[in-house]
Amino acid sequence: MLGLSLLLNACQLFQPAPSIHHGPEIFWDTWGVPHIVARKDSDAFFAFGWAQMRSHGDLLLKLYAVARGRGAEIFDESYLPADRSVRLLAIPALAEKWYTAQEPAFRANLDAFAAGINEFARRHPETISDTVKAVLPVTPQDVIAHTTRVMTVFIAGTSECGAVLPGFDFSDQPVASNGWAIGPQYSASGHAMLLTNPHLDWRGLETFYEAHFLLPEVNLYGTALVGSPVLQIAFNDRLGWTHTVNTMDGCDLYRLKLAGVALEDGYVLDGMTELFAVTTEMIRIRRQDGSMTSEPLRIYRARQGPVVTLDDQVLAVRFALLETSLLAGMNQQWWKMGQARHFAEFQQILQDLHLPLFNVVYADADKHIMLSFNGIIPVRDKGDVTFWQAPVPGDDSSLIWTEMHRYADLPKLIDPANGWVQNANGAPWYMTLPFLDKTHYPPNIAADVTNARELRGLQILNEHNKMHYADLLAAKHSTRSLVADRLLDELIAAARISGHPLLKQAAHVLDQWDRHFLAESQGGWLFYNWFRKWVKRTIEKTTAENPGYRFTPDQLVGSLFYTHPFDPAFPLHTPRGLADMSLAIHALEEAAIELDAKFGALDVAWGDSARLRRGQVDLPGNGAPTALGVFREIFYEEDADGKFKSTSGDTYIALVEFSQPVRAQVLTTYGNATQNGFFEIGDQLRLAANQQLRPAWRTLDEIETNLMMRERLRLDP
Repeated sequence: MLGLSLLLNACQLFQPAPSIHHGPEIFWDTWGVPHIVARKDSDAFFAFGWAQMRSHGDLLLKLYAVARGRGAEIFDESYLPADRSVRLLAIPALAEKWYTAQEPAFRANLDAFAAGINEFARRHPETISDTVKAVLPVTPQDVIAHTTRVMTVFIAGTSECGAVLPGFDFSDQPVASNGWAIGPQYSASGHAMLLTNPHLDWRGLETFYEAHFLLPEVNLYGTALVGSPVLQIAFNDRLGWTHTVNTMDGCDLYRLKLAGVALEDGYVLDGMTELFAVTTEMIRIRRQDGSMTSEPLRIYRARQGPVVTLDDQVLAVRFALLETSLLAGMNQQWWKMGQARHFAEFQQILQDLHLPLFNVVYADADKHIMLSFNGIIPVRDKGDVTFWQAPVPGDDSSLIWTEMHRYADLPKLIDPANGWVQNANGAPWYMTLPFLDKTHYPPNIAADVTNARELRGLQILNEHNKMHYADLLAAKHSTRSLVADRLLDELIAAARISGHPLLKQAAHVLDQWDRHFLAESQGGWLFYNWFRKWVKRTIEKTTAENPGYRFTPDQLVGSLFYTHPFDPAFPLHTPRGLADMSLAIHALEEAAIELDAKFGALDVAWGDSARLRRGQVDLPGNGAPTALGVFREIFYEEDADGKFKSTSGDTYIALVEFSQPVRAQVLTTYGNATQNGFFEIGDQLRLAANQQLRPAWRTLDEIETNLMMRERLRLDP
């Protein structure tokens, strides 16, 4: 599509600011962030594809292979379940269709992004693992397939559909985020401020990539999931936004009634027999010995959607984002959001509803703030959230939705009187204080849930008369546990009067603990271990009493655990009180015995065993999971040496004040690269360990002063 010639000026440190030549340039700063300088959009997209390959080449190509439904063919049979799901949902076919539906100018941008990926691979094959080279060349359809798959995974993983689609769930750790917008009434400077703080897994398709676009009309800084052609969370000189995963339901399961004993006999709908639409696809599989085999995948589709079998159930899966053409415009909508100059323009762009989910948390230089509950959300004429969270009857066509909610239907709040909006993955009516009236919205538009991390955030926001930028920075890094503040005093008192020496020792350690999860906090491990045992024992007890019971995370602030569960009328004072003191004391004894056996002490410092690890970097950790009511969310999993390594939580962070000039500090917690050889893997963990951010370099002078390498990409027509 393009004739390309390339001029690389590698390792030209501290060059004077250059004049912009006709091709795009990439200025790599000392943190591995690409600053892309270009005259036109397509050149910037080409450079962005090139940059992602330098930073994440192997990961990007693996993700694109899976989006084709060909992971098992190119890599190994472990990818087979995900391949089946991709083919079942017809994602490659939709990508072909949606590529042709792109507006010509944006289609050219996607072409350029794919061309940048391919050109980097052609010029630098030595940087890419041999195992992923079979994915090349990539196409713009691959780009669309990948972004479609990622959004489908988000929808499936936050709904009941993830359980029936292998490779499309978040079984290891659910996605989460913090997002705040501070308006002039609450900002000490009078300028609007934005806190960006998504929490995702530190691996695979959830990996973020920080980047900067300097174009003639916009200075755009932010982050994108690897493989995305556009920044998905960003700010420019006039405005910015972040996303949090919302509680919308974008996928439903339908329990089908077969007309006979086999799928070939069809299914019953409104008392009539309907036949499935049937297709067959061949999936090639690379076996462990290197041989290739093929497997036929027979796909049955009901009127509701493609069919899966689970135990003795035949289920149809219906995704809103795949049943309309709205998702075709998703990447372009994000690009337009980044070009917007004021609130009216930004809101007009949002009204197109191409983004399939996410809250949009917004702030701008004109001192507007907003939180909009966003997504491609079906209009369901009957049933509440609980009804739709389980498989619904598949023999009733009135339950097959076709329309989507309009932007005007969705919960949102613009410039509230108290001066702030927030979301930390709770229901939309909890976005500010006082809460919104949920009866103003359809009963099935959002799950009515919150979590201890969100309640801790509301507590912090209520502690100030006005927030300074430094207050926002401190809030973002807060490791104080809301759950400890609500439960610890009575747990300690009960342990002291138990008469058990180990429990008395545990009570002393917990009493001396600072109730934070800082690296030096002694007692945090004991409380964390007790909390896990307490939750586990409570669930086991409830299941024994009620075999049909099903645990969901929102119950962690409910009556199962607390004498006073979360009450929307008293959000700053609930939940509180241990619901079952005897069970809690037994859990503390069990936790203390286990901790003493593992560490030889109960007062082990949190960071001695909770570690921030990436590549060769290994540092004392801080932060803890959502369930403990800690705003700085970091999850840890046991590593081979018995310690616990960071695996998800804080990813990209940005604190932006819309002053003139814009003030911004950022961090990509785990670093901006996974590709070996050019960057230090995990370099930004050192800042994370010290609870520090770094300045966002957005001018050529700043970038030049902190330059690691400059690349000129010259494109000849």
